[in-house]
Amino acid sequence: MLTLENLLTTAIADITFNSFIYIVFALPAFFVFWIVGKNVFKARRIQPQQRATSKHIRRELFFSGTTLLIFCAIDVGIYIAAKNGWTKIYTDSTGYAWWYWGVSVGVMLLLHDAYFYWAHRLMHHPLLYKHVHKVHHESIDPSPFAAFSFHPLEALVEAGFYVIFVFIVPIHLGAIILWQIIQQGFNVIGHMGYEIYPRGFTKHWLFKWKTASTHHNMHHAKFEGNYGLYFTWWDRWFGTEFEDYNTTYDAVHERILNEKKEQKRTKNTIKS
Repeated sequence: MLTLENLLTTAIADITFNSFIYIVFALPAFFVFWIVGKNVFKARRIQPQQRATSKHIRRELFFSGTTLLIFCAIDVGIYIAAKNGWTKIYTDSTGYAWWYWGVSVGVMLLLHDAYFYWAHRLMHHPLLYKHVHKVHHESIDPSPFAAFSFHPLEALVEAGFYVIFVFIVPIHLGAIILWQIIQQGFNVIGHMGYEIYPRGFTKHWLFKWKTASTHHNMHHAKFEGNYGLYFTWWDRWFGTEFEDYNTTYDAVHERILNEKKEQKRTKNTIKS
């Protein structure tokens, strides 16, 4: 039986868990790259001439907080629906083969990527951009905290995939949690402001289909293009990938290489 106490307990547990995931990914990334290692990783900056201010960081934290509250409200609604047997969420795996658990996570990632691409392009319609999506794009030089920095209406759109999915596809609660962790991790990487993937990543026959940090960072810098979340194929198929994506990525690694050479020359000079 659903009670107010159950709903409050669920809401507290939900927002605590989602906030924890957000903090676990975003805070260390910000601390390592933006604070402690800002000089060490300087060459990895994707936008070397840009730098978000403390005002931008506070705004990202504020809107991320409102997004977490909206996600919490939606999750409580899903909880009520699941308790009434209206969703496809299950906790007992006896009715499904052992491999289905992993496959369902993969399917969720693939479908979420497609949903995100088209919803994201829709958000760039002039009307929706001006009144909704512009909040996210205030972060021209995004920090890891921008991962959840959405206008409340966009937060609802972002959650739309999850809401639709759990009513259609059978999925274990643990698989949903794993998807949440994966998508949050990749989301933070896309907003990190620093390139962490290795040289040649965007041209490798397999890895070129995975978005690098530079991919989404360019979207924030240039707006109209690179709409994908996890993968690059939708942008490639529909001609929305920036033509200078590879050269921008390579430029970061060229700076890294030059910095290493300069450090080596300095060491040799000191020794001599």
